[in-house]
Amino acid sequence: MSGEAWQESDQIRPATVHRAYGRGAAGFDAFVATLPGYRTHLRVSASRMGLGDGHGLRLLDVGCGTGVSTEALLTSVGGAEVVAVDASAEMLAVARKKNWSPRVTFVHSRLETLAEAGIEGPFDGILASFLVSNLPDAEHGLRRLLSLLAPGAPLAVHDYAVGGRSRMRWTTANWTWMLPMASLRWGAADLARYRARRIATAGGPEQMVHRMERAGFDDVRVQTVGGVQQHLVHTFLGRRPDEPDVVGERQERRARRSAIAAAGWRPLRDEPAPAPEDTTGPVDEGGPEDPGYAETLPEQVLEDDGVEVGEGDADGAADPAPSGAADDPAPTEDDDPDTRPRGHAVARALRYGLPDPRPEPPAPAPQAPAPRNPSPVAPHPTPAPPDPTTALPRPDLPAPSPRAPAPGARPRPRRPVGLRRPGPRGRARDAPPPAGDDEPPTPPTGTRRV
Repeated sequence: MSGEAWQESDQIRPATVHRAYGRGAAGFDAFVATLPGYRTHLRVSASRMGLGDGHGLRLLDVGCGTGVSTEALLTSVGGAEVVAVDASAEMLAVARKKNWSPRVTFVHSRLETLAEAGIEGPFDGILASFLVSNLPDAEHGLRRLLSLLAPGAPLAVHDYAVGGRSRMRWTTANWTWMLPMASLRWGAADLARYRARRIATAGGPEQMVHRMERAGFDDVRVQTVGGVQQHLVHTFLGRRPDEPDVVGERQERRARRSAIAAAGWRPLRDEPAPAPEDTTGPVDEGGPEDPGYAETLPEQVLEDDGVEVGEGDADGAADPAPSGAADDPAPTEDDDPDTRPRGHAVARALRYGLPDPRPEPPAPAPQAPAPRNPSPVAPHPTPAPPDPTTALPRPDLPAPSPRAPAPGARPRPRRPVGLRRPGPRGRARDAPPPAGDDEPPTPPTGTRRV
């Protein structure tokens, strides 16, 4: 990247990033339409909160943008009252132009000034999509979200988190797809470069999990999404404890005790306890099929918004054979379950790592075991006995010499098959070429020199 491009990216700050989003508000929807599974992943994160039937619930969509996350929240938790908040007035202007339910209210405010805008808790659930990674202080913003939740209510943070091996995938995805699409569709290449660098340096999923624990959230979990965004986009879940917890002191003490017990030693009285940043470690990351707090993921949230499916029904099963067809036709390439056209459910299962809905192929019929042959050589068929009427001696042919050994002579040992007799390899140089008639060639004469 050139120095001019880096200077352009450095002009964006966490405190002014909403202005950069406002400059590209007109092309934001066209840009996210090029990201595979963007809308589906938002619906999955909203469903993982486990709110079920949303009638009577009051939800908060913080960082709603143009309303893509608000639509996902309404689809996953139907019947709920949603308050959608964003710091960019231009993004909210694009969102308000869409057709919305009367239960949705859009508010222009930043997270730090929600009380001044008249937004107060408690909320029965909060969805923060791609917000925490844009905050100047992520842990301080998580504490604000915790104060807006009702006791036991969940928070779903839908955001990027890359670390370890996924860092290289994140860099490759940005340079090969996201940055070019941001220039063509979004018109905010400087914001895309800023986001790519900030996410690459923000830490992996384990850092976000420990930030939520230090902020005071309980039962913190992390699940990734499916498709090409796997291990790049995650759903971070946390609940507000039933008991009041001031700035996460209880979770901080619990994290310290766990780290000390795992290390197998206890600090001395005059030694300070290890800092919370030193206790970060790998976390158990759930897969794309993990429903989070919910029992199962609803079927409507898994409906893909950009998968190219083949011809076939929803179950992915083959059409029944027409009348008059053979009962057991010969298998062809089209009958292979991995090559035949896939239906909508099959394409969705392969994309998001769900179980394959196609029926299992029938098990082959058991065959009778073949008779064992103790000899490695195939047995020769037993010749039929000669007919005495046809096996008569011919006077024009010489009588066959008897092969039976003479009385009292030792039987001649049979040479094993596959072994050569000792002697010179190949044909002797003095031996004449084989004659064209049926008589064998005359062997060479002379004494062999040893």
